[in-house]
Order: sequence, then C-alpha cells, then structure tokens
Amino acid sequence: MHLARENYPTYRVSKQIRWLVAEIDRWTAEGLVSPEQAARLRQRYPQPAEGPPWGLIVFASAGAVVIGLGVVLLFAYNWDDIPKFGKLALIFGAVVGSHAGGLVLYRRGDWQRKLGEALSLLGTMFYGSAIWLIAQIYHIDEHYPNGFLLWALGALALAWVLESIPQALLATVLFAFWGGAETLNFDSPTYWAILAVLGGLGPLAWRKRSGVLTATVLATVYFLTVTTLLDYGNGAYALTSILALSVLLLGGEKLLRQPEGESAGGMTVWLFFGFSGFLVCTYLLGFHETLDDLLDWHRRQGSNPSLAGTYGWALFFGGLGCWTVVAWRALREKRFTVPVEQWLCPIALIYAFLLAAQPRLVSDRFIAITFNLVSLGIAVMWMLRGCREARLRPTVLGSLLLAALVFARYFDLFASLASRGLTFMLLGGILLAEALYYRKQRRSVDPGPGGAS
Repeated sequence: MHLARENYPTYRVSKQIRWLVAEIDRWTAEGLVSPEQAARLRQRYPQPAEGPPWGLIVFASAGAVVIGLGVVLLFAYNWDDIPKFGKLALIFGAVVGSHAGGLVLYRRGDWQRKLGEALSLLGTMFYGSAIWLIAQIYHIDEHYPNGFLLWALGALALAWVLESIPQALLATVLFAFWGGAETLNFDSPTYWAILAVLGGLGPLAWRKRSGVLTATVLATVYFLTVTTLLDYGNGAYALTSILALSVLLLGGEKLLRQPEGESAGGMTVWLFFGFSGFLVCTYLLGFHETLDDLLDWHRRQGSNPSLAGTYGWALFFGGLGCWTVVAWRALREKRFTVPVEQWLCPIALIYAFLLAAQPRLVSDRFIAITFNLVSLGIAVMWMLRGCREARLRPTVLGSLLLAALVFARYFDLFASLASRGLTFMLLGGILLAEALYYRKQRRSVDPGPGGAS
C-alpha cells in the first residue's frame, strides 16, 4: 500500500488514512503494537479534517426551496380572495419572519447555523416572490428581467453577509436568468451580468474554497459569454472567446495550485472547465465545412462587433499573459512543471486568433487538420502518461478523446467503407495495446493479488 503516493487523488488518500487509523486502534487492542507506537503512527498519518455537513446543507436547502415554492402556490390559489393590505402583510411577514428566524439560528452556531442558513434561503425565496406579487398588486408593468436582477442582488448581499454557499448559488442562477432573458428575449445582451457573477460571486467561491460554487460560477460565465457574443458579434466571436477563457483558466490553475497539489479555491474545477471548453472548441474547429462560420470575424457582424471583439481580445491577452508567467516560472523553478501537451493550449489560442482576426491565407482543410492534430496530441499524451504512471483517469480520458476524434473523422474524412473499417481496426488495436500496457504498469506500481485498479 502506498499511502503517500504523489499521484493519488486526495479523496483516495483520505480514505486510506481513515482505514489505517481504524486498524491502529484494533492493533493496539490486540496487543500487536504498543500505545506509544500507535501514537507515533497516528502522528505520522493524521486524519484529514472533517468536511462540512453536506447532508444537512443539501437537504435543508432543498427543503427550504420546496417549502417556498409550496407557499407561493398556496398564495397564488387564494390570492384574489385576500384584501390588498392582507397580501402585503403576508408578503412582508414571510420575508421578515424567515430572515429573522434564520439570523437567530445562524448566530447560535453548530448545526443550528446551517438550519438558520436554510431558513434565510427560504426568506430569499419569499423575497423573490414578493417582487412579482407586489408588481401584480399595484399593476406595475415593468421590464421583467429587472425582477431577476433585484432578486439576484438581494441573494448576493446575503451570500456575503452570511458567507452562505446556498445563497451564492441562488444568486448565480438568478444572474444567469437575468442575463439570459435580456439576450434571448429582448436582444439586449449585457456584460454587466458576466461582471456581476465574476466580481460578486467569484471571490466568495475562492474564499470559501467551494468547488460547487466555483463550478456554478464558471458554468454561468460560459453560458453568458456564449449568449452575449452570439448577439453582439457572431459565432466566431463566441467560439474564440470561449477558447481564450478556457486557456486562461488552464494557465490560472497552473499558477494558483498549491505546491502539494491540494485544490485551492476549486482549482480542479478550473482544470475541468478549462480542458472541457478548450477541447470542445478544437473539436468544432476540426470540421473544415464549418470554419467559415466559426473563425471568420469579418464575414458576419452582429449588433455590436467592436464590443464583442474587445471582450475577446481582453480574454486573449489575459490568457497569453497568464501562460507567459507560467513559462517564466517553468524556466526558473525546477519544481514547477507543466505537462507537455498543455503547451498546445496557448499555441492553439494564438493560432485561432490570428486566423479569426484577418483573412485566411491557408485552406480550411489545412486549418481543420491542425486543430485535429492538437486534440490528437492531447489524447495520446494523456494515454501515455496514464499508462506509464498507472493512473486510470488520464488513461480513460485520453482514450475517450481519441475515440471521439476517430468517430468525427468517420463522417468527413474516410470516404470508403474499407478506410473506415481499417480505421476502426487500428483504433481497437491501440485501445487493446493500451489496456495491456496499463495492466502491466499497474502491477509493477501496486503489486498484490492481481494489482488493484
């Protein structure tokens, strides 16, 4: 057993340490080790700190949301029979009562703190309902996305006051609704929604080291970037901006990850979104038939191409600057290493922006081949590293990416059934050889009955 093996995921090491501590107690009771030896072993392998009570958080928050929806529906069913002042009393009583009760419980600490947080989330749900109910009472005809904005600002304020992850998640979703409604329903995209999510909720996700909130924030930023740029610019602006954002996240993950490999501020989430966005973009750019729509900024202009271009170039220079610092650190610090295939990301970013910003001097087919080679290089390097280090995750991810590339080329590159059949035979042979090599390396790293996978 290799408890401190560098490449093991944190969760697996934690599980093994807990098992070992339980075994130490049993060994001590059976007299196999002395109490002094047991104490030294516990000191050598300390138990990881317990995480937050996610069961209480999830179910209490879900219960608060469901109760809020039920009360809203109950009010809606009897709404016409309630006098105006009665309606206002119900609205303000529900909002104030929920937040007051939540604050009282929140200040008590322990498990009651989480219950108070859930009750405050219920109050925020009532607050959102109150916005539309009051507008209905007084027949206020207002631009309806503003209701989502006011609701989101209230949730944002409480997220910071209480340092509440559920409130922050609600605020993120509401900002997504606000920005999406402005763009999709009124053709009035706004970058303020992106800035509100990044500036208002990104720092809280970092402060709380919350992977869930980080993932929600990044998913919202990707969604708002695509919807906004599709209206302001065109598909080319959206694709290149997503590519630049993904490369920026990958570079940021390299600079901010702790030396011991611990996930600080959701760095693993940054890596996931960075690679996902990058690989989706390069995959789409691997089809030469669609390159006119995906890379050329000059063919079709949207409602505000200059603003869309400014946003895209800002992300480009941010990503390029980030990777410049990565390169500088890699040259100066021996312990700061970057996997070889990840250097393809800034190279592909520069290549894509040069192609998008000026008329192309090479054919679409050549461009598609180069982006296919980028994806292929990442897939092969993941497979090789995964097999060599006996790590399952990069091995599987590289294999899936290789298979996706082969299936994509099935439709636009291999014309005859013979070439397609040979290609699939080659893919099968590669995967079979990979499985055998992985098994061999796994047994050499983790010897035992069959070698654990």
